[in-house]
Amino acid sequence: MILHIVRHSPVNHPSFSSCLRSLGSGHGMLLIEDAIYALLPGTAFNQSLRLLPTTVSIHVLESDLLARGIALDDLPARIRQVNYLDMVALCTEHSKVVSW
Repeated sequence: MILHIVRHSPVNHPSFSSCLRSLGSGHGMLLIEDAIYALLPGTAFNQSLRLLPTTVSIHVLESDLLARGIALDDLPARIRQVNYLDMVALCTEHSKVVSW
């Protein structure tokens, strides 16, 4: 299993789209820093996340959500909010970690 950590804004950097193309069944995706903007309601990026197969787990760093003023109520139900300890646990649970 691979954990993909995305940190760049999907608007200004191709890493979000590149990551989406490389996701496979059983992979995990963790959005941190400016990648959080992919969660903005009504955007193509948000829609892309909603269309991912349920076999891909999606996580978001809660402190980065709050720092960027994104309402927690706007998150799709399948996205799991994590703290820094959870982030470390995710990294150790996956056999490989790829940072985008």
